[in-house]
Amino acid sequence: MILKPSETTHFDNLHGGTGSVIIEKTLQPGTVDGLDLFAKVTVEIGANIGYHEHIDDSEGYYILSGEAEFMDSDQSVRKAWPGDLCLIVKGESHGIVNIGKEPLIFLAVVF
Repeated sequence: MILKPSETTHFDNLHGGTGSVIIEKTLQPGTVDGLDLFAKVTVEIGANIGYHEHIDDSEGYYILSGEAEFMDSDQSVRKAWPGDLCLIVKGESHGIVNIGKEPLIFLAVVF
């Protein structure tokens, strides 16, 4: 099976964050058991995805390019670079900020 991006959405202030985020969904809920989302996410320069909780699912961000600060469930902040996987499990919270001079691009998987 080969899936192509099926939906591109532009968000301002996602999860109470600031700035613009573009989400290109390739996998929609119900396509594959156990996966709710597979998407390429672009966080514009200076933008962020606000700190939010995952009550019913887990999520991973695999950083492709850019530089980020990732806020973990314990509210500690760590830098994230290309090749890093930022993982939050069910019941935890997270947020991410683009701190670089280029768009932050990562793959998001919700399961």
